[in-house]
Amino acid sequence: MAVQFQSREPMPARGGTRETGDLSREAQEQLTIQKRMEAFYRQSGGPNNPDIPKILEKHLLYGRDHGPKGKRETLEDALRDMITQDYSNQILFKWFMQMRMERQKRAQADHAELARMRGELEALKQQVQALRALIEEHVVPQHAASSGAQGCGEMSREEQPWS
Repeated sequence: MAVQFQSREPMPARGGTRETGDLSREAQEQLTIQKRMEAFYRQSGGPNNPDIPKILEKHLLYGRDHGPKGKRETLEDALRDMITQDYSNQILFKWFMQMRMERQKRAQADHAELARMRGELEALKQQVQALRALIEEHVVPQHAASSGAQGCGEMSREEQPWS
Protein backbone atom coordinates (compact mmCIF):
# COMPACT_ATOMS: atom_id res chain seq x y z
CA MET A 1 0.00 0.00 0.00
CA ALA A 2 1.61 3.21 -1.12
CA VAL A 3 1.74 6.18 1.23
CA GLN A 4 0.99 9.57 -0.18
CA PHE A 5 1.75 12.73 1.71
CA GLN A 6 -0.84 15.27 0.74
CA SER A 7 -2.40 18.06 2.68
CA ARG A 8 -6.13 18.16 3.25
CA GLU A 9 -6.22 21.60 1.68
CA PRO A 10 -7.48 21.82 -1.90
CA MET A 11 -4.88 22.21 -4.60
CA PRO A 12 -4.38 25.84 -5.63
CA ALA A 13 -5.32 27.05 -9.07
CA ARG A 14 -2.70 26.99 -11.80
CA GLY A 15 -1.65 30.52 -11.06
CA GLY A 16 -0.72 29.63 -7.49
CA THR A 17 -1.54 31.45 -4.28
CA ARG A 18 0.30 33.86 -2.08
CA GLU A 19 1.32 31.05 0.34
CA THR A 20 2.94 28.74 -2.14
CA GLY A 21 3.72 31.18 -4.91
CA ASP A 22 5.29 29.37 -7.82
CA LEU A 23 6.62 26.42 -5.79
CA SER A 24 7.04 23.13 -7.58
CA ARG A 25 4.99 20.09 -6.63
CA GLU A 26 7.99 18.61 -4.78
CA ALA A 27 8.40 21.78 -2.74
CA GLN A 28 4.69 21.77 -1.91
CA GLU A 29 4.88 18.11 -0.84
CA GLN A 30 7.89 18.94 1.31
CA LEU A 31 5.87 21.71 2.95
CA THR A 32 2.97 19.35 3.65
CA ILE A 33 5.35 16.74 5.08
CA GLN A 34 6.87 19.41 7.29
CA LYS A 35 3.39 20.47 8.44
CA ARG A 36 2.50 16.86 9.26
CA MET A 37 5.71 16.40 11.24
CA GLU A 38 5.07 19.61 13.18
CA ALA A 39 1.51 18.48 13.93
CA PHE A 40 2.83 15.09 15.10
CA TYR A 41 5.33 16.72 17.45
CA ARG A 42 2.65 19.07 18.83
CA GLN A 43 0.38 16.08 19.54
CA SER A 44 3.13 13.88 20.99
CA GLY A 45 4.82 16.45 23.18
CA GLY A 46 7.78 17.54 21.08
CA PRO A 47 10.74 15.93 19.32
CA ASN A 48 12.52 15.08 22.59
CA ASN A 49 9.61 13.05 24.00
CA PRO A 50 10.93 9.59 25.05
CA ASP A 51 7.58 8.00 24.09
CA ILE A 52 7.91 8.89 20.38
CA PRO A 53 9.36 5.47 19.36
CA LYS A 54 6.36 3.75 21.02
CA ILE A 55 3.94 6.14 19.34
CA LEU A 56 5.55 5.57 15.93
CA GLU A 57 5.56 1.80 16.40
CA LYS A 58 1.87 1.89 17.34
CA HIS A 59 1.15 4.03 14.27
CA LEU A 60 3.09 1.67 12.00
CA LEU A 61 1.21 -1.32 13.41
CA TYR A 62 -2.31 0.13 13.49
CA GLY A 63 -2.27 3.18 11.21
CA ARG A 64 -4.78 3.15 8.36
CA ASP A 65 -2.09 4.00 5.84
CA HIS A 66 0.35 1.25 6.86
CA GLY A 67 -1.07 -2.07 5.71
CA PRO A 68 -3.01 -4.69 7.69
CA LYS A 69 -3.73 -3.95 11.35
CA GLY A 70 -1.29 -5.45 13.83
CA LYS A 71 1.36 -6.23 11.19
CA ARG A 72 4.14 -3.78 10.51
CA GLU A 73 4.31 -3.19 6.78
CA THR A 74 7.73 -3.69 5.24
CA LEU A 75 9.04 -2.15 2.06
CA GLU A 76 8.60 -5.52 0.35
CA ASP A 77 4.92 -5.57 1.39
CA ALA A 78 4.37 -2.05 0.06
CA LEU A 79 6.05 -2.84 -3.26
CA ARG A 80 4.16 -6.11 -3.65
CA ASP A 81 0.84 -4.37 -2.98
CA MET A 82 1.71 -1.60 -5.41
CA ILE A 83 2.61 -4.08 -8.15
CA THR A 84 -0.33 -6.42 -7.64
CA GLN A 85 -2.85 -3.58 -7.59
CA ASP A 86 -1.58 -2.15 -10.88
CA TYR A 87 -3.26 -4.05 -13.73
CA SER A 88 -0.46 -3.31 -16.15
CA ASN A 89 2.01 -5.09 -13.85
CA GLN A 90 -0.13 -8.12 -13.00
CA ILE A 91 0.99 -10.12 -16.03
CA LEU A 92 4.64 -9.56 -15.14
CA PHE A 93 3.99 -10.32 -11.48
CA LYS A 94 2.19 -13.58 -12.30
CA TRP A 95 4.98 -14.60 -14.68
CA PHE A 96 7.59 -13.80 -12.02
CA MET A 97 5.74 -15.79 -9.36
CA GLN A 98 5.29 -18.73 -11.74
CA MET A 99 9.01 -18.75 -12.57
CA ARG A 100 9.83 -18.52 -8.86
CA MET A 101 7.62 -21.53 -8.07
CA GLU A 102 9.16 -23.55 -10.92
CA ARG A 103 12.66 -22.69 -9.67
CA GLN A 104 11.73 -23.77 -6.15
CA LYS A 105 10.28 -27.06 -7.42
CA ARG A 106 13.45 -27.70 -9.46
CA ALA A 107 15.62 -26.93 -6.44
CA GLN A 108 13.60 -29.35 -4.29
CA ALA A 109 13.84 -32.07 -6.97
CA ASP A 110 17.60 -31.49 -7.29
CA HIS A 111 17.98 -31.66 -3.52
CA ALA A 112 16.04 -34.96 -3.39
CA GLU A 113 18.14 -36.39 -6.24
CA LEU A 114 21.34 -35.32 -4.50
CA ALA A 115 20.22 -36.97 -1.27
CA ARG A 116 19.39 -40.19 -3.18
CA MET A 117 22.81 -40.16 -4.88
CA ARG A 118 24.58 -39.59 -1.56
CA GLY A 119 22.74 -42.59 -0.12
CA GLU A 120 23.80 -44.74 -3.07
CA LEU A 121 27.39 -43.53 -2.74
CA GLU A 122 27.48 -44.43 0.95
CA ALA A 123 26.08 -47.89 0.13
CA LEU A 124 28.77 -48.34 -2.54
CA LYS A 125 31.49 -47.26 -0.10
CA GLN A 126 30.28 -49.86 2.39
CA GLN A 127 30.24 -52.56 -0.30
CA VAL A 128 33.78 -51.65 -1.38
CA GLN A 129 34.98 -51.82 2.22
CA ALA A 130 33.31 -55.21 2.67
CA LEU A 131 34.87 -56.50 -0.56
CA ARG A 132 38.29 -55.16 0.43
CA ALA A 133 38.03 -56.88 3.81
CA LEU A 134 36.94 -60.12 2.13
CA ILE A 135 39.81 -59.98 -0.39
CA GLU A 136 42.35 -59.23 2.30
CA GLU A 137 40.95 -62.03 4.41
CA HIS A 138 41.27 -64.66 1.65
CA VAL A 139 44.16 -63.45 -0.52
CA VAL A 140 46.66 -62.27 2.07
CA PRO A 141 46.86 -65.65 3.93
CA GLN A 142 47.24 -67.48 0.60
CA HIS A 143 49.87 -64.99 -0.49
CA ALA A 144 51.79 -65.47 2.74
CA ALA A 145 51.66 -69.25 2.36
CA SER A 146 52.75 -69.20 -1.30
CA SER A 147 55.48 -66.64 -0.77
CA GLY A 148 56.85 -68.75 2.08
CA ALA A 149 57.04 -71.74 -0.25
CA GLN A 150 58.57 -69.78 -3.17
CA GLY A 151 60.84 -67.62 -1.11
CA CYS A 152 61.13 -63.87 -1.56
CA GLY A 153 60.45 -63.88 -5.33
CA GLU A 154 57.65 -62.06 -7.09
CA MET A 155 54.18 -63.53 -7.39
CA SER A 156 53.16 -65.01 -10.70
CA ARG A 157 50.46 -63.23 -12.73
CA GLU A 158 47.78 -65.73 -11.63
CA GLU A 159 48.59 -65.16 -7.96
CA GLN A 160 48.38 -61.33 -8.02
CA PRO A 161 45.19 -60.32 -6.21
CA TRP A 162 44.49 -57.06 -8.10
CA SER A 163 45.11 -58.10 -11.70
